[in-house]
Amino acid sequence: MTAVQEFQKTHNAASVGGDVCVVLNPRSGKKDTKPETPDLCGMIQQSLGGHCEVKQVSRDASPTQLANQAIKEGYSTVIAAGGDGTIAGVATALMETDVVMGVLPMGTFNYFSRGLGLPEAIPEAVSALGQSSVRTMHIGDINGRIFLNNASLGIYPTILRERESLYKKWGRNRITAYWSVLLGLAGLKRPYHLKITVDGETFEKKTALAFVANSAYQLEAFSLEGAEAVRDGELALYLTNATRWGELARHSMNLIRGGAIHGREFQLVTGQTITIEAARKNTMLIARDGEKERMTAPFKFTLRRNALNVLVPDPA
Repeated sequence: MTAVQEFQKTHNAASVGGDVCVVLNPRSGKKDTKPETPDLCGMIQQSLGGHCEVKQVSRDASPTQLANQAIKEGYSTVIAAGGDGTIAGVATALMETDVVMGVLPMGTFNYFSRGLGLPEAIPEAVSALGQSSVRTMHIGDINGRIFLNNASLGIYPTILRERESLYKKWGRNRITAYWSVLLGLAGLKRPYHLKITVDGETFEKKTALAFVANSAYQLEAFSLEGAEAVRDGELALYLTNATRWGELARHSMNLIRGGAIHGREFQLVTGQTITIEAARKNTMLIARDGEKERMTAPFKFTLRRNALNVLVPDPA
């Protein structure tokens, strides 16, 4: 029995209408958990209806480029199959259009898809997409570039650099990702002196990390305050109170265990517009949904409201 036939036995068909393009990142996730392309398209056609095509991300074709191509070709639904970076790339093309985005979780943490209520197993996630409704969502913006879950400056981009190196050596998994946190913290030389303005109120802070969140699910996963503010249409800014390596390592372990506390490990500020400047630094490395790039200060964080149409599973 093929994977598609097995899927047909256990999942009911439901169509959201129109043809579907899947933007697949073959480098995301574990190879042995990803279905072959024909099987994936077969499952999607059974669940969502319409024609299905898979476009694969490569060095010459980014998720954003492939999603833009799908828009030009007239697809009404584009499914991002990959990690949070792949999903953000597809969202960059689809935001403020009528095209609907679906998500298949194939990354390490899958915060965005888990926040939507999607299962992490691909057959179950495909089935859930077929039993979904379209909802509009707010998208985070930093200096004109978007983020779905978070954007940050400071020590976190260094952690991502360590993570990429470890992934190449040991493969993509959550244990490796957590280990990269400790190695990345060792690269801290001195804290940053930041000037921060939140909804018109300005203050200064010495800190090793400024982390802006737009995912209530991710915050709740780490038992952090601020999720309700995000649901209410605000961004949540976290500023670590640690300024030395030992403090950062201890605070990071508390965060992983879900025991980080506002006022002890970090300072929390929420608002709709956040601007950050760093003393003596015109450019800094910025992390957005697991991807990193250098940007020019000041760094302005805002929300693009109701900018993205997303398939969200209906309540059971």
